[in-house]
Amino acid sequence: MITKFLLSLISCFFTFSVVQQGDVIDTISGYLKTSNVRELSQYFSSVIELSILAEEDVYSKAQAELVLRDFFSKNKPSSVKIIHRLNSNPNHKFAVLSILTDKDKFRISISLSNTGDKFLIKEIRIEHDKEFTF
Repeated sequence: MITKFLLSLISCFFTFSVVQQGDVIDTISGYLKTSNVRELSQYFSSVIELSILAEEDVYSKAQAELVLRDFFSKNKPSSVKIIHRLNSNPNHKFAVLSILTDKDKFRISISLSNTGDKFLIKEIRIEHDKEFTF
């Protein structure tokens, strides 16, 4: 009985550890799907290049959070699909996601850099998906 309990406890610990170490792109994709900009901003670098449709600028972490919150308040995601990911470089990750909202379909590109202890978002580009017609 004690052995089964210990094995179950160890199994839960390893399962939790694997979930915690999951791919950062999958985590970011989940935050985008739920438009959880507050949690997403934990992955922002201190300065982030943000391009939303025709507007492009460099923002502080707090400013970028406000701009993205505004975008997602106007465009509620209903689905997110990772189209492409590049994670072969240990210091850089890149992903392209397709996001379907209640109004339109967008393509989001995200660039991340390794800071030593975790990957942080350096750039986010949001543009209309040219292959999509409403």
